[in-house]
Amino acid sequence: MTSRFWRVALRLIVVPALAACARSASSPTCGIAALTRPLAVKQSFAEGNVLTVLPDATPATLAVRLVAGPAWRGSVVRDRTGWRVTTHGVVSKGAHVGYGVLVVDYHDLPLGVLAFDGHAIAGAPDLGTLAIGDTVVPLLGVRIDPQTVQDPRCPVFPDSLR
Repeated sequence: MTSRFWRVALRLIVVPALAACARSASSPTCGIAALTRPLAVKQSFAEGNVLTVLPDATPATLAVRLVAGPAWRGSVVRDRTGWRVTTHGVVSKGAHVGYGVLVVDYHDLPLGVLAFDGHAIAGAPDLGTLAIGDTVVPLLGVRIDPQTVQDPRCPVFPDSLR
């Protein structure tokens, strides 16, 4: 491998991790968690933990987090097509939101929504939409152990945004 490859690879991993640390009151562990926890959520699709239907109870608000980025309070409305999660957050220039993932625990309690870049997971059921500012993308869903994505020292979905 060339040294240029390793410099680029390090920038793609370390820079977002350090940026997330700068936003956190905790240790550098939170920066790493900002990258690894969303990977665990994506892995849940491969493990068969895909939500095929929405939880019965619709919360009024949910925390919405851009992967390795800021978090906002999102309002939730249920309509005939599913949930519409809306936040007035601003996505930085160059960032591209491709889809959202509703994260629920094993008791169908919604934990929050992660906004990912890229294309939606092929074959995952569309549960509604995620709107961040002017960007509207599909909302998918997974069921996951809350400890996989939440840590009180550096929460992915802060309680203050619910």
